[in-house]
Order: sequence, then C-alpha cells, then structure tokens
Amino acid sequence: MKEIDTEQAFKQIKKQNGEAVAKVLRSEVLLDIPNLAHILEFAGNDPEKIKALAPVIREIYKTQNTPEYQTNKTPLELLSQAGYDAFVVTTEKQKNSIKKYYRSGEEICTFRDPHRHENNYMIHAVKRGADKIQPSDHPEREDEYGTSVISIQIAKTGGFISIKNRYNHTVNNPDATFNNNPDNIIHGLSNSLKKYFNVEFNTTENPLPDNYRMVNDQFVYFNHEIENTYFGPDYYFSGSTITKLNTGYEIMLDYFVLDTRTGEVKDVVGVKGSTHKILQGLLKNKKISIRTNPNNKHERMIFADDAHVLSFEKGTITELNLPDIKSIDDSFLAYTQNLRKLYAPKLETVGNEFLSSNKQLTELDLPSLKEVGHNFVSRNAFIRKFNAPLLEKTGSCFLMENQGLTKLELPSLKELADYCLKDNIALSKLYVPKLEIIGPISLMENVMLTELDLPKVREIGGGVLKANKNLAHLHAPKVEKIGDHVMLENLGLIELNLPALQEVGDNFLSENRKLKKFYAPKLKITKWRFLAKNTELTDFVVANDDILHKYNKRLVMILAKNKIKQKLKNGVNGLINMVTAARNTKSEPARI
Repeated sequence: MKEIDTEQAFKQIKKQNGEAVAKVLRSEVLLDIPNLAHILEFAGNDPEKIKALAPVIREIYKTQNTPEYQTNKTPLELLSQAGYDAFVVTTEKQKNSIKKYYRSGEEICTFRDPHRHENNYMIHAVKRGADKIQPSDHPEREDEYGTSVISIQIAKTGGFISIKNRYNHTVNNPDATFNNNPDNIIHGLSNSLKKYFNVEFNTTENPLPDNYRMVNDQFVYFNHEIENTYFGPDYYFSGSTITKLNTGYEIMLDYFVLDTRTGEVKDVVGVKGSTHKILQGLLKNKKISIRTNPNNKHERMIFADDAHVLSFEKGTITELNLPDIKSIDDSFLAYTQNLRKLYAPKLETVGNEFLSSNKQLTELDLPSLKEVGHNFVSRNAFIRKFNAPLLEKTGSCFLMENQGLTKLELPSLKELADYCLKDNIALSKLYVPKLEIIGPISLMENVMLTELDLPKVREIGGGVLKANKNLAHLHAPKVEKIGDHVMLENLGLIELNLPALQEVGDNFLSENRKLKKFYAPKLKITKWRFLAKNTELTDFVVANDDILHKYNKRLVMILAKNKIKQKLKNGVNGLINMVTAARNTKSEPARI
C-alpha cells in the first residue's frame, strides 16, 4: 500500500474542514487514512463533533473490522427469532399497514412517501404484543416501546441504511434506531440483509454521533431530516445521493433553499406548509442582499428590499422578523434547532407544532397572541421567558418539557388543554387568574411548584398535578369536578380545602402521605382508592359519610372513632353542663 503523506493530508483537511478539525485528526492518528478528505467532505468543521466521530472513522477505515457474523437464515427468520413478526414491503398497502401502531403526530414520513418502497428495500417488523406495549413517560430511543415497531430501509443503490423508530421525533435521532446496525437487533441480520437484497452498506460497533449518517463511503453531517431527506449547511441527501448547493447564489435555510437571484424559496421535499409560505412572502421577487453580522462573523443577515428579514448560520435560521404577520398555520419552523430570536408583535393565532423542539430559543415575546395549536413551543429546553398576556386558549402539549422555564404569567388564559406544562421541572411560579378548565395530564411532575392559585377553575382533567412532590398549597375554591389520578403522590400537601367540589375520579389524593386535613363539604361522588394511603389524614369533611364505605375502610374507621369520641365528649359535656347549671342555681327558702 502506498504510504500516505500525512502533512499533505493535514493541509487538505485544514482547507476543507478547518485547522481545528485537522488538529483533532492528527491527535487521533487518523491522517494516514487514504482519501480522508473525500471521506470527511461533508463531515463539517466542528472539532468536538469530529472527535466524537473519530472511533467510528478508526473502526471502518483504519483498524481491522470484526468479521461480520455469518448466517444462512433469512432476515425474516432472524427477526422472528428476535420476537418480531416481519415482512418485506413491496406495495403501498403493505408500506402503510403498520400505521395503526403509531400515535397521532408520531407517524413516520414513510407513510406519506408513495415511492419509498420503490427506492428502498424495506422490511417492517412488529414485536409480538406491540399493541399492549405503552410509551414511556420519559422516552428513550431503544426502550421497549420505541423498538416494538421498526422499519428497516436500505437504499436500492446501496450505501445507506436507516432503521425507523416507533416514537419518531419524540426521541433524538429516531432514524438511527439500534445505531442503524441490524446486528444490534440480532446477530447475523446485517449479513443476511446484504445477501437477501444483494446490496452493501456500512455498520459499526461504535455508535455514530447524533446527526451523522454514512452515505456510501462518506460521513455526512446534517441539521434536519424531513420526509427522509437530510439537510446539511450547503447540501442535502436522500438515500445514497448527495446534492450540493450552488453556493454562488443558493443558501440553505433549515430545510428550504433560497435562490438569492429571484428570492424564490425552493421546497426540496414538497412539505409546503406554513414555513415555506411565510418565507416566500418575505423573500420572493424582492431584492436580496447578504451581509455579515458585525457581532458574529459566522452569521449572515438576509435583507429583502433593504429590510432585515432573517439571519442564518451554517444553513440554519437563527433570527426571524415577522413584523406584520397575524396568523401562522401548522408546523412553523418545527424542529428548527438554532432559532435564537423571533420578532412577531402582531401574531394572534398559530397552528400545531409551532417552534416545537427548538434548542436555542431563550425568550419569546408574543404580545398579541390569543390562541395556539398542539405542541406549541414544546420540548424547548432552554427557554427562560415567555410573554403572551392575551393568550386565552391552548392546544395539547403547550410548553411541555420546557426545563428552563421558572416563572409563567398568563393573565388571560381560560382553557389549558391536555399534556400542557408537563415536566417543567424548574417552574416555581404560575399565574393564571382566569383559568377555568385544565385538561388531562397537565401540570404533572412540576417538582419545583410549591403554591398554586386557581381561583376560577371549575374542572380538572385526569392526571393533573400528579407527582408534584413539593406542592404545599392549592387554592381552588370553585372546582366542581376532578378526573382520575389527580394530585397523586403530592408529598408536600398538608391541608386541602375544596368547598365547591362535587365529584372526583379514581385515585384522587392517593398517597399524599403528609395530608392531615381535607375539607370538601359538597363532595358526593368518589371512586376507587379515594384518599388511599394517606397515613396522616384524621380531619376531613365530605357531604355524605356513606361515600367512604365502598372505597376507604380506613377513613370509615376513623370516622366511626371520631363519632364515638364526639358522643362521649357530648355526653361528658352535657353532664358537666348540668352540674355547672345546678351549682349556679340559688334556691329560695320555702315560705310557710
């Protein structure tokens, strides 16, 4: 083998990926790999990411790989052995037959692509009993639910494999389940698939870092995956075909391509939707100019007719100005990773998936916002401030899993849908003076919330306020109806007064082990495990003692003892009163 000139390789990598990357490769002793510049052409210029990639580079291109596990079994036989019912997809009907296993909003893009089975070899695999496996409250890509329904897809041209997850984008990197290594499902599956379909693809024992794929013999970094197309800073790829932008006049904006000559925004995969519509309206047929941000040499600013429309960095939008927009439809910049600033002072309504799963947004000011759809700004780990003083109604999953939000004031909010404000582990103050309805599974596991004032709430759905371990004070004077599992395992609650409460579901106030007083004089309907395992509860009032007999024998016993004590107390007090009265009576002497 011809000896590699490592100094020349260093210069090539420095020019292509940057000096910091070249130094990482030198320290990892990888510069002697043949065609290294080609292998890393689309790997990016982040030295930390390349360092994380180094073990995989070494495994595939430098060290002797572990011999692939050989087998004579077919892929379907092996998958059956692993506990799956599997089949090869050859028709549109077969391709979409597993859709029934996916939750709403988590369907994989495979179902929407009529040509997927024509361009890829596909095997769908469903774990036996998958219909009974429930999703986790804290999903992980390789947990039981995530891997219970998978789709193995291999480009017919070779060089690319993807294993889809049942959670889809609820988890990170869902198209790399089992690290896209079939042998992680069962030994021999990689070899079996290659022989069965007569196709080649690379697999590794070392996991590929997030947002990397192997395409033919190259490592490719991407920012977004939309409809099985992956978008990098100035290229995109689908299957084993990589398309480079013409950097002279084309700019990647997340998962759209801007032609600066015309202002036309190209929708590469045909998703259309609100983001494309908004960008077209801002840029099409405008005079486009590009400037460098004076405060950040890596960031570019796009002006349309001399108005600053947006900023971008490495192919992703970082700032967006929408000064006149009043309404936005579904999926606006959903899964956009790097948006740091949004200006939309007149925005009143937004659809589903608005800015969901953003990883950079820290503040959001929407002073005119009145109504939002499902998954509004959900899973935005870094958001610290949110202002929407006119917001009245939310869709489901509103601000869910926003781990940096500490204080929230929504003075006009009247209706909170299901799964809202769930798992906001830093939220300590919530101001909702007009709130009337709380949907199921909302305000759950907010462990820093100690006080909550709900002066106008009339109805609370199931699972609300569950496992809020530090909630010590709840004020809800008008609540009349409460669903199942509400306020379960609230370990900080000592006293609760609900004067208007009439009906509660299963497990209400169960396992509140510090609760001593419960006052609900109008409560008439209770269900299974009402006030169960509340070992400190001794003082309570409900509308009718009979509602306790069926569901809580312990409280019946306490009630009976209290009645006996009260009778004794009344009896003793009566005797004392008689004696006292007799002592205080002065007898007149008899007259003769």
